[in-house]
Formats: sequence, structure tokens, C-alpha cells
Amino acid sequence: MLENILQKAVLNKELKKDTPVELLTHIIITQLYGMMTCWCMSDGIFEPKEWTKKFCEAQIKKILEEYII
Repeated sequence: MLENILQKAVLNKELKKDTPVELLTHIIITQLYGMMTCWCMSDGIFEPKEWTKKFCEAQIKKILEEYII
């Protein structure tokens, strides 16, 4: 699903044509899975939804910034 979103962004010229969609998809998904693993290992002491929002605000922009048109 994420890969499709990024591919559509390339087709809609929101992301550059040479955006490494597959690589970025794996990086983002790995980060989110890592967060879920930390949540499980910490007996749920933080709110995943809240931290996912923080991750998106802080990291997604950095991950995509060189590809945004």
C-alpha cells in the first residue's frame, strides 16, 4: 500500500522520477515495525499512535525531502 502511494506521487509529479520507491518503502516500513517491536518489548509504556504521528512529522519529511518536487 505504501509503495503504491509513493508510486502515485511519482506519477503525479509530486516526487521526482528517480525516487527510489522500493527502497523508501522498505526504510519507512522497517522504522514502523521497529517502533512496534519497541512497544511490545516495553510492555506498552508508550502510545504507538502518538509515536507514529511524531515519527511521520519528524522523519518522513527528512526521508522524502530530496525527492519532493
